[in-house]
Amino acid sequence: SNITWHPSLSRRERNQLRNQRGLTIWLTGLSASGKSTVATALEQHLLHLGLAAYRLDGDN
Repeated sequence: SNITWHPSLSRRERNQLRNQRGLTIWLTGLSASGKSTVATALEQHLLHLGLAAYRLDGDN
């Protein structure tokens, strides 16, 4: 892989700045089973709660 991590902030510093800890949620399932729909709804809900959230879709 040619992907290299270049840390600009420590994990602790990033958590303090965001006032939240990082978390990754993986949704798996059959094609057309609603993964993207659930992911979008979850992202919107987290943002509504004032949390930093980002949805990364493997289809994009």
